[in-house]
Amino acid sequence: MSTKTVTVSIDGQQITVPAGTTAVDAAAKVGVEIPIFCHHPRLEPVGMCRMCLVEVGTPKVDRATGQAELDVEGRPVIGFMPKLQAGCTTRCTEGMAIRTQTPVVSQARESVLEFLLTSHPLDCPVCDKGGECPLQNLTMRYGPGQSRFQWGEKFHFKKPVPIGPLIALDRERCVLCARCIRFEDEIAGDQVLGFESRGRGMEIVAFGEEPFKSYFSGNTTDICPVGALTTKDFRFEARAWELVGHAGVCGHCSVGCNLMHDVRFGRIERVMPRQNEAVNEIWLCDKGRFGHAFAQDGTRLQTPLVRKDGELVEASWDEALTLVAERLMAVQREQGPMAVGGIAGSGLANEELYLFGKLLRGVLGTNNVDHRGGILRDDVIARCGAGADLRLTELGAGDCLLVAGLDVEEEAPVLFLNLLKAVGRGAKVVVLSGRPQKLDAHADLVLRYALGGEDDVVAALARALASLPTAQAASDPVTSTTPATPAATAPLAASDDSDVTAAVETAAPDPAVARRSALAEALAAFSADSLAGRHPLRAEDLDAAAALLGGAARLLVLFGQEAADSGWAPGLAALLAAGPQAADSGSGLVAVGRHANSQGAADMGLLPDWLPGYRPVSDPAAHADLAPFWPHAVPVAPGLDAPAMLAGGVKALYLMGTDPAGDDPRLESGLEAMDFLVVQDLYLTESAKRAHVVLPAMSAPEREGTTTNMTRRVQRFYAAVDRMGRSRADWKILRDVCQRLGHAAPYATAADLFAEIAQAVPAYAGLSYAQLGPPSPPEPEATLLPFAPQTEARKVSYQGTAYVADLGEGRVWPAANDLDSASRWRPRAVAASNVAATNAAAPARLRLQPVPTLYDGGARIRAASILHPLVRLPYVQLSPFDSTALGLAAGSRVRLSAPAGAVTAEVEIRDGLTPGMVLAPEGLAWERPLASLLDGAPTVMVAVERVA
Repeated sequence: MSTKTVTVSIDGQQITVPAGTTAVDAAAKVGVEIPIFCHHPRLEPVGMCRMCLVEVGTPKVDRATGQAELDVEGRPVIGFMPKLQAGCTTRCTEGMAIRTQTPVVSQARESVLEFLLTSHPLDCPVCDKGGECPLQNLTMRYGPGQSRFQWGEKFHFKKPVPIGPLIALDRERCVLCARCIRFEDEIAGDQVLGFESRGRGMEIVAFGEEPFKSYFSGNTTDICPVGALTTKDFRFEARAWELVGHAGVCGHCSVGCNLMHDVRFGRIERVMPRQNEAVNEIWLCDKGRFGHAFAQDGTRLQTPLVRKDGELVEASWDEALTLVAERLMAVQREQGPMAVGGIAGSGLANEELYLFGKLLRGVLGTNNVDHRGGILRDDVIARCGAGADLRLTELGAGDCLLVAGLDVEEEAPVLFLNLLKAVGRGAKVVVLSGRPQKLDAHADLVLRYALGGEDDVVAALARALASLPTAQAASDPVTSTTPATPAATAPLAASDDSDVTAAVETAAPDPAVARRSALAEALAAFSADSLAGRHPLRAEDLDAAAALLGGAARLLVLFGQEAADSGWAPGLAALLAAGPQAADSGSGLVAVGRHANSQGAADMGLLPDWLPGYRPVSDPAAHADLAPFWPHAVPVAPGLDAPAMLAGGVKALYLMGTDPAGDDPRLESGLEAMDFLVVQDLYLTESAKRAHVVLPAMSAPEREGTTTNMTRRVQRFYAAVDRMGRSRADWKILRDVCQRLGHAAPYATAADLFAEIAQAVPAYAGLSYAQLGPPSPPEPEATLLPFAPQTEARKVSYQGTAYVADLGEGRVWPAANDLDSASRWRPRAVAASNVAATNAAAPARLRLQPVPTLYDGGARIRAASILHPLVRLPYVQLSPFDSTALGLAAGSRVRLSAPAGAVTAEVEIRDGLTPGMVLAPEGLAWERPLASLLDGAPTVMVAVERVA
């Protein structure tokens, strides 16, 4: 990117800006407002609305001499253009002069507004945009006092039009700025909106079989400068000035998007994006925006329950907590600490996950600790995570991203927006996946593998990368986004050539060269030939991928749950070790989990063989560090993982924020056989129905805490509404259980608990609530941190209605960059098919792969009625090859039979899908959860037959 700057004059004020800055953006830097409708700083300028017309002049040049003409005082003579120019498309050049306050400019603005209002309805009192509407604000500031047009001459449309399941369009209010169209085209990559007709009849229309099919449709209502696009859930619900915003972090995936809960009379009326330039900028996906109803769902648990005479009945908190403490202690005393275990969900806050592990390890003395839905099972991220300065919103030239085992838009939608932006800025993308996805169309290279034996593919790619000559790896001229260190750029201090030669001869060998050479030798047996017949990869594919990965200044490997479940995350770390990138390049792994705190759950040590901070349970130093905070010594032997505990490995089980029985009905009998089962959750889940004690927890908008997103960025969220019923924050419940077990837990607030985390977890050392955001009001008077919606005219016009409250960007904890340990990885032997189909009469045996889908029908989606139309009925995807061989067409119904059971679904044909695979979205209304068919494996062979 060019660093050239130019100096321009705006209404007599001198300012220096990067060359190419628009007049509108330059004026904003000096506090001069140029009113706009179509312009948006994150979209390409188009100059459609003409509201930003200004006078523009440039220095005159003497044709004879080629030099700038000067006046008598030696200043350049400015020649102004004969007509007004659009400020949003005018790029600043050296010496340019811009006038924004002259009579001719004022007349132009007044005329533009008068024309815009010729058919605009005067319905501000009932318009949902009222109070935060740029048209309303700018008309008051720049518009005419009255119109010369007659009311009867207004052009009318039928209103409103449901342009999609979430968005309503009022065509009479539309000013044809095309912000919505351009957002979907440029930012979201969804060409689903466009203009139709001409003149006063021009209107916005949605293309495609499904109206407004985009995961990001809600963002168009934020940037719409009028009330033309509104969300259906907020229509006629409240006025902008009645709302109070409360800062939160989205809990639907691991991106960690910053948001605001807009509250009125104690209820969340809408969710709005909150600007964080390191995470989500000003965007949200529709699931994060509309999926908030669970926080105030009337079907939630609101009081503790205890089992009496075989039935769950309401109880006081004292009775329930005392029973939990007594029964856990009894099992521990009678059957030993290893008879007790606990499993947590990976969507809870760091404070709650840490205290959960402390309760089990430091109070009850067991290492039977685990979490479900997580992506990390060891310290691979602590050793090989990406640089602490990583900002996914700023990727560009010099970066190469390997996306492995991850369907980005379905699993982390706003990450998809970040990757599209990175591609536009010059980043290279390589997709390594077993199935097609939307990102494929934007990638530089797509590599396909067949499910099973993915280690071989990673090994072959690592060998190709490690074998790449250093000169070739550096030959690709890229521009790094990471500045070189002074040591890398400073000339060698020497008095003569002999000194230089001596310095070179005595320099220590580059450890990266030796590491890459050893890795290439160790993986020599893995090549395109070794993959032949099992994976659809050619030698030229591996070579092209190696060239892209090796030619980058910074290499980032983003892997998803599919890669983690298949166990090839260590292989991806070895792939990093095979690369030629500099040690300080910021290269590394990014674990993209499917839950809000997948990273934090592992950070807090909720693994049977790892303590907080990724220290092995056998490490004496780690035990010594924890001794001041944990009352009892922690066992040095690893405990049981979640599957082992659920299979009957423990007699007393504590479940927090997870529902094993709901995910797999086969686990119901194991839970029912427990001597004691505690479930702490929002809902009376299938697991809770089998518990001896059920404890009602508060949702995220009802409490405060921190989460750690996929890039290890620790972020703070705040309470937005009062608790429902008698529910309590998870950490308060755990604190009270600890106290009843005889351990003093002096935590008055979540901040107190986080302060202990900062001392007990090395990666979090030095962090505090004060660093992560402003303080919350003291309890019990208030738990809410209020912000007013953005209504100031210029800011709303310029950015939209996203909140710009400055609460910081969070803090990223550093990884060790230990590539030497990663290079010791070796691929596992390829196992035979994990399950053979038992239905011999079936015409085909295909490998069933459950896949994530954004609208999965989970508890949070079920509570959001506005999202129900987007949750599909069960369906499976087949390749055109397999569907033809089976005589199936789109819409046919099939039965998938595995040894553990069968399900039926409708067929969808998916171009680009590898033959031999059948994809089934998780979380839909299947007759039985797909997990019950897998029998603990990531995939399973199924018999496929057509049914009526």
